[in-house]
Amino acid sequence: MEKGMANTKPSGARRQLDRFCRQYIQVQLNLDFPDGECLRQDVYQEEIYSRLFDENNLPRGPPKRYQLKALKELTERIEDSIQDWEEEV
Repeated sequence: MEKGMANTKPSGARRQLDRFCRQYIQVQLNLDFPDGECLRQDVYQEEIYSRLFDENNLPRGPPKRYQLKALKELTERIEDSIQDWEEEV
């Protein structure tokens, strides 16, 4: 995890991220997505991308259909978490 991110995320947020990433890599059907407060943060989103969707970091990820399903749900949850589209987007 990047140094800057460690300072901006409380330990509960880190646990949520770690749990979500482990579940995703294990191809669990019912993912425990991080809460909206975490998902709304750019740094948090970048960490998820880096750990789960960047082919340089995870060259042999889950099956493509699973990736698409998880990414679709993740995107919906991020969009739902945004409170002020003018400021947060």
